[in-house]
Order: sequence, then C-alpha cells, then structure tokens
Amino acid sequence: MPQGVSCRVLATFLLVLTAACRRDAAGPAAGPLAITLHPSETGRPAFLDVTGLSGAELASLRDARLSPADWPAVLKVTVGERAADGVPPVQGRYEVTDTSVVFTPLFPFDPGRAYQAAFDPARLPTPRRAAPVTSAVRLDAPPKHPTTEVTAIYPSADVLPENTLRLYIEFSAPMGSRGATDVVRVVDERGQEVPIPFVHVEADFWNGDHTRYTLLFDPGRVKQGIKPNEDLGRPLHAGRRYTIEVLPDWRDANGQPLKTAYRRTFRVGPAAARPLSMADWRFAPPAAGTRDALAVTFPAPLDHGLLARALAVEAPGGEPLAGEVTLEAADTRWLFRPAAPWAPGEYRLAALSVLEDPAGNRIGRAFEVDMTAPAADTPPETFRQRFTIIGR
Repeated sequence: MPQGVSCRVLATFLLVLTAACRRDAAGPAAGPLAITLHPSETGRPAFLDVTGLSGAELASLRDARLSPADWPAVLKVTVGERAADGVPPVQGRYEVTDTSVVFTPLFPFDPGRAYQAAFDPARLPTPRRAAPVTSAVRLDAPPKHPTTEVTAIYPSADVLPENTLRLYIEFSAPMGSRGATDVVRVVDERGQEVPIPFVHVEADFWNGDHTRYTLLFDPGRVKQGIKPNEDLGRPLHAGRRYTIEVLPDWRDANGQPLKTAYRRTFRVGPAAARPLSMADWRFAPPAAGTRDALAVTFPAPLDHGLLARALAVEAPGGEPLAGEVTLEAADTRWLFRPAAPWAPGEYRLAALSVLEDPAGNRIGRAFEVDMTAPAADTPPETFRQRFTIIGR
C-alpha cells in the first residue's frame, strides 16, 4: 500500500476513534425517565436507579456534589404505596454513574414492603422541563409462613406511670428494618385509638440483632410546660386503662408478617416525678463461699433495657466482677450471680448515670426539671453503693 494511502487510512481511523471516545465521554442521550428497583445480588444489596438522563445531566449532577440533605429534593424514597407530605425520606447512599442515578438504602429494603420513589428533573443542576416521575416499588416477598411473634412488652408491670417515656417490644426472631409506625397503636378502654402517641420517625431503634425495638412516647407531649404537652396533653392519663396492640403487618427479617397480633393491657397510675436514689434500694447479700445471687430490690420498676446493662458489681479491689444478671418482678429486682464463689469483703454496686426509670428519672435528677432553677452540678458518670459479704 502506498505510504500516502496508509497515512490517510490511519488518519481516518484516528478520527473515527476520537469521535467514538467523545460520544462515550458525552454519555447517553436524554430519554424518558424511568425508576427501577433491582433485587439484591451476590455481594450487593437491592438498589433502585433512575435512567433516561443525558450525559450532560449526569455530569452536572456529579459536579454538584449534593449533600445527603440535598439529595431528597431530586430523588426521594419514602415508605408506602403513595407519597405523603411530611413522611421522612429513607436514608441511604446516592451515586451518579455513567448511565444513571443509583440509590442504595442504609438498611436493606424489606421484601414485600412498598416504597415510593420520586425523581424531580426540574431540581437538577441543569433543570429539565418535565414533570416529576414517581414509582411505587417493592421486592417480592417469599411465600407466607409466619413464625415470628412478639414475646414481651416492657415495662411489664400492671400499672405504668402517666409519664412513661419508652416501651420495649421483644420478638422471637430477627425482624426487618421497618419501624413501629402504623403497626403499633394504643387504645383506651372505650376502644378509641390514642392519637399520635409515639415519636413518628423511621429511625433505627432496633438492637443489634433486630429482636428488640425501642418505642418512644413523644417526649414533647410527656414533658409538662412545653407546647405539644399544652396542645395535646400526655398520651396516657392516670386512672385509665389502655391496650397496646402490635399488628401482624409488622414483617420479620424474611419478609413474613408476624404469626399473630399481640395485645397487652395495663392501667395508668400517677406520674413518677422523683429522682432515683440508691439509698432506697434494698440489698440482700449472699453468704461468702457460695455462688448465690446478690439481690437488689427497687421501690418501683426501672427501665428494662438500661437495667440489664447499667449495673455492675465491683470487687473489693475495685475491678468489675464477672457474673450473670437476671431481672425479676417486673424490673423491680436485679439479681447478680458471680462466676466464682463470693469471698468475704466489702463490695460496691456501680450504677451508670444513664440508668432511668420508665419515666426518664435518673439517680439524683428528675426528668421534669425546673428550667428557672439554678443549673445542677454535673452528675458523675457512675454512682456507687457499698455492701458487705460476710464469711460463714
């Protein structure tokens, strides 16, 4: 082949290659916007993406470096079949790829549960004049074979204080990531549902293995003297009887509904307004040389979740003592059985300052604080009470 021809062929090839590279760099052409939910694959959880954006739109969105707080204005994912005002977005990670916008939830999508995704092209850094695109998506749920059930609700006492702040719901197996919104309600003795009793957020109130959920009564309604309390009053009222209902719609980690609904009825007594005092606790020390349990009895129930981890026994030398903790009598009795037999001597029960009763009162500090009073001293991190193990 003559040299001039080969040079022309090479030049033409380079021009074609350069044009192809430019087309690749430009990305896809603009097209109809579509929202798609992709099921999980090996090594990757389920995610949804938005396609139909042009390369220029994707580039400008990538260059904008939107913060997690800014992203929902462009792409918002919420729980439910339909979008609703005031519903917080599902938290997750946003990513702009060469072909789409990808959203991966912080906690995996629950199989069988509906989610609403809305993408507004008018909120792009280079706005597109088009209406928002919405789509209700859900992962397929496995066949229904319900096995998980509620095993307990704490506080377990028959009478709860009017200013109770939190409940714990325990399950027989791990649950999904869904919160208690719309699946737990409080009903009074007339069968009327208590309006807006709980904090309405889709936050992660689960323990590590998703077998216990912490349900918070709205502190703004419980605490006196602030606007929600003045407008709506407390969710619970002394002298009344209530039932907590957990609906079977709550799904477990396998996407299955609960085996059955769960109900617990209780009465409401006066508000618990006094701070806790270790001087009110009764100690029943065991004999030296045994592995019998130390029993500490409280005048009223303490917070179930905190009580299990906020108390410890310190040996005469100050080191923590290994042992097993048991809670009894509706969280009014704490038992500690040491790993090794008790030796004679002076021990200390250590209580972390985070320990509370169900109404939020702590050692030396009540939940209801007079904001006009002088500020109290900062409490220590740990309170201690001595007790003695006597030799036989």
